[in-house]
Amino acid sequence: MEKQLKALAAQLRCPEGEDGIKLGHLMNMSNLSVILHGITNLQIQKKDNILELGYGNGELLSYILSLAEDIHYTGLEISPTMHQQAILLNKPYIDAGMANYQIYNGVNLPFIEPQFDKILTVNTLYFWKEPIKLLQNIYQALKLNGYFVITFCHKSFMQNLPFINYGFQLYEVEEVKQLFNQLPLKLVNEAYKKDKSISKTGALVEREFTSLTFEKTE
Repeated sequence: MEKQLKALAAQLRCPEGEDGIKLGHLMNMSNLSVILHGITNLQIQKKDNILELGYGNGELLSYILSLAEDIHYTGLEISPTMHQQAILLNKPYIDAGMANYQIYNGVNLPFIEPQFDKILTVNTLYFWKEPIKLLQNIYQALKLNGYFVITFCHKSFMQNLPFINYGFQLYEVEEVKQLFNQLPLKLVNEAYKKDKSISKTGALVEREFTSLTFEKTE
């Protein structure tokens, strides 16, 4: 059982191979309400240039692009398997210049100048190796008065999951806020939600999650 839990935790962190492809689809379905919560709080508007960290297999790109006119989407992902799947699923959008996908190392962003109106990340926080450095790089990529939305499940929920001891760093809301205290980003909205979810091990659980919206004010 321990070996299986370790394998599941590794796939959740960085989906790989055929099992990773299957898990990528499952994660979209099981986490749909969490993902949509983040997207909604991003408040996408016409002509927004959007960056998402951790796009998975890209199944929700068409929905994101439908939310406003003339928007552009860029995705960064650590998983080569998910990167390949996203390109395969969304080639027409990529060819039309509406979206692009890139691989990154989970810390360094391939952008020199502030260029994004909105930045989103959902359920990646638990795997951040260098949180402060990553947040500094996100800050640099965000335009003045742009929004960064981070969506995550609470530590009080996550800590009861059987695979959580294998590579996950858990946070409560106040702990996440403390990470941001070191950056000139202003917290402008806190949105909380609960739902019922089927966990990766097949159990029905009550899930608590939050989207925090930060604005770049200087």
